[in-house]
Amino acid sequence: MRYLESAMASNTKELTILNVDFHNPEELARFHAQELAIYRERKKKIVVDLKREGYLDEYGNWHFKEPLPEDMRPDSKADFTH
Repeated sequence: MRYLESAMASNTKELTILNVDFHNPEELARFHAQELAIYRERKKKIVVDLKREGYLDEYGNWHFKEPLPEDMRPDSKADFTH
């Protein structure tokens, strides 16, 4: 279990979707900030992994190791409208 620092106490329990008070704007703002911080850390790790594995270059462009199937290529004549 993760604990967050708080001005009111030395440690407070992490807010979750189950224990956040959605009627309290301050608590809801803390919950949103907490979830965004978790998301950003997860995103950074994923980007590092994708770059290490060669799927992303330093500019964030995708590089596929295998050629795309015919129907997924940009110049494909495949029609999926029916």
